[in-house]
Amino acid sequence: MTIKKQGGVFGRHPEFSTVEAGSFELTPAAVVTDATTSRTLSAADNGKVIYFTSGSAITVTTATGLGVGFSCTLIQGGAGAITIAQGTSTTLSAYGGFLDTAGQYAAATIISPAADTFIATGQLA
Repeated sequence: MTIKKQGGVFGRHPEFSTVEAGSFELTPAAVVTDATTSRTLSAADNGKVIYFTSGSAITVTTATGLGVGFSCTLIQGGAGAITIAQGTSTTLSAYGGFLDTAGQYAAATIISPAADTFIATGQLA
């Protein structure tokens, strides 16, 4: 992200004329449809939106070695709730310990702020 200053010197009350975000575009290739009931995350899932269509319960498991900054979004497109599960040698946390999508069309994001550590956030119950 680039912030452009509008004249003057950065002081107590700087004024900014524009904020320009780096380019980001969600392309069709970044959206993956998955009809299975079990998936272990992989490096190929980084930056993807995974749209689950199963009518049965789904388990998505974190994996070691995905790297700091890994993130992906999970969408419950079918009736089957998505449960985010802690993989071997990983740490998984979520606000209130909630790790299941709240219902059809709920979305959850998994983010790795540190090696083999994952935070689940979103519409979780």
